[in-house]
Amino acid sequence: HSMMTAIWIAMWYMIVNTVIGNILEPRIMGRGLGLSALIIFISMIFWGWMFGPAGMILSVPLTMGVQFLFDQYEETKWLAFILGDYKG
Repeated sequence: HSMMTAIWIAMWYMIVNTVIGNILEPRIMGRGLGLSALIIFISMIFWGWMFGPAGMILSVPLTMGVQFLFDQYEETKWLAFILGDYKG
């Protein structure tokens, strides 16, 4: 009985962490920071691949920096627009 309870607790823990980490966090961060939730999710994967766990933690600031740089030059403003959360 206690083994089954431990398995259920572990499963719920993994489900909750997955939902929070992959769905809720990108949406909340995207709204507050002006980045698309999809872009945040993709940036977590990309920066995680580039720099490991530290890249995943720093993915939002790194992506915001890239967006800022793209926004500075006329040739790359369209990329900044794609990274942003524009609803217009």
